[in-house]
Amino acid sequence: MKKLPLLILAILALGVLTAVSKTRRGPTDEDIRKADYLYLEALRAKSQGQGDAAFDLLMRARELNPADEEIGEELAGYVLSISEGDSVVVAQGVEMMRDYYDKNQDDYFSSVKYALLNEQILNREEALRVWKNLHTRYPDRDEVTYRYAQVLGQGGTEDDRRHAIAIYDSLEILTGKSIPLSSKKIQLYFNANDTAKILEEVDALRNSAANNVDYLVFSGDIYSMFKHNDEAKGFYDQACATDPSSGLAYYSRAQFYKSLGDSAAFDREVFQALKQDNLDVDTKLVILRSYIQEMYNDSVQQPRIKQLFDVLIDQHPHEHDLHDMYARYLIIAKDYAGAAAQEELTLDLDPADEEGWEMLTSLYLQIDDLEKAEKTVMKSLRYYPDNAKQYLVLGSIYSQQGKRDEAAKKYDKGLELTDSADVALLSSIYGAIGDNFYADEKADSAFVYYKKALLYNPENYLALNNCAYYLACEGKDLDEALSMIEKVMAVEADNPTSMDTYAWVLFKRKDYAKAREIIDKTLELSEEESPELLEHAGDIYFMDGEPDQALEFWKSALKLDPDNELLGRKVKHKTYFFK
Repeated sequence: MKKLPLLILAILALGVLTAVSKTRRGPTDEDIRKADYLYLEALRAKSQGQGDAAFDLLMRARELNPADEEIGEELAGYVLSISEGDSVVVAQGVEMMRDYYDKNQDDYFSSVKYALLNEQILNREEALRVWKNLHTRYPDRDEVTYRYAQVLGQGGTEDDRRHAIAIYDSLEILTGKSIPLSSKKIQLYFNANDTAKILEEVDALRNSAANNVDYLVFSGDIYSMFKHNDEAKGFYDQACATDPSSGLAYYSRAQFYKSLGDSAAFDREVFQALKQDNLDVDTKLVILRSYIQEMYNDSVQQPRIKQLFDVLIDQHPHEHDLHDMYARYLIIAKDYAGAAAQEELTLDLDPADEEGWEMLTSLYLQIDDLEKAEKTVMKSLRYYPDNAKQYLVLGSIYSQQGKRDEAAKKYDKGLELTDSADVALLSSIYGAIGDNFYADEKADSAFVYYKKALLYNPENYLALNNCAYYLACEGKDLDEALSMIEKVMAVEADNPTSMDTYAWVLFKRKDYAKAREIIDKTLELSEEESPELLEHAGDIYFMDGEPDQALEFWKSALKLDPDNELLGRKVKHKTYFFK
């Protein structure tokens, strides 16, 4: 027999409970005793994480003694958690909790839970009733007073807002003026469009402590919001003069200048803020991150940003997060060697940074320093010996060094450590094994592993690209190769590597005109000259009827790869040779 969904079971159960409560005159002593026992067993099951068992026990306890509010309140929590928004079930669950609350108003925590529930289901009047009662019973609990005032001020009448403000005023008498309390009142005045009251409130806050830098900055922020720019600037200037070492004051003034479109002043103030010795490093990192996000696309700003990092590192030389942020910025700036140097310092400060080790490895690969990349992987494996991704990288390094057997062993280790659910990583490893086999001139095995890689992850674009390229090189399954590379081009249309593969597949399919169009775009987008790319261009141009231009491409390729025998023959004989 099929099981009913949990929601339907809950509805049916509640219906049964309602029927029971109407037909039974009352529980017997034996029923009450059994219900109490089942209730305690339900609490024990709940503490052990056995939610379904607890729910079942509570249902049976409630059936035996529907008048027990504690059982009803506990059961209500379960019913609401599985209601999935069903209004009937929610209403019945709330009814259980209200029944318990009305008879147990001294239960502080259950009352708070019930009040918050009513807020959640937008039952404002009931929430206010409970918070008001809690405020009356517990006048010394500030968290209750704050919540009562907050609910009063949300969507209520003008009288409700005035009442909420009066409550905040009473809190100020006890605790003194503060930005959090003033902010609460300002929000209520803002909702009423009462600008005069907002400025009056912020003036009162500032005047309560004339030399409080935070109050001055807050005043500047509020006045700036209403475009009272002269007054705002005066408050920011006063804050900076009151405490010349306050990073907050300088940064707030910087944001003010930014709002006015004064980029030079904004830049100056940010530098002033970050140079303050007494500003904690976490705040500096927040400021710096915000500044970089705004400025990193402007290459003119790179020297200034680097200068900022140099200043901060001089102030805080042992801050892991600062060096790590600098490394990540340098990656954006494409200074991979500099980024590697910073990430090395980061890992010296905290070697237990798995992501940092992976990033440093990638940086060394980016600058073609295989020796340092290998050493970095080996170091990382001392801390994280089960990192399958690093074994994949190590295998790739060995494959590039021509150590095919060593590479194969590392790939096998990576497969062994990879979770079977991590299909993306498994696909990457199988694709790398395919590359290794092809480099070892075992094409048939290579294609087996490429297909395995694509079985795990059909969107492994590296495997798609490499498989398509090598199929073209072998002159086999060219329709499949074209399908593969077109899938890559759909997402990497401007990637020179993918474009070169696309041109080469077209060349092998004897679509020389289209191949020439693509290779021309590839040459335009390529940042560095590649002998392989130039040779492909020569081959394509030759077969498309441009032998003179083909010869120039071959000559350029030969300069970069003088030991390439086939290229030498093409240049010497001025013709294309089939391998």
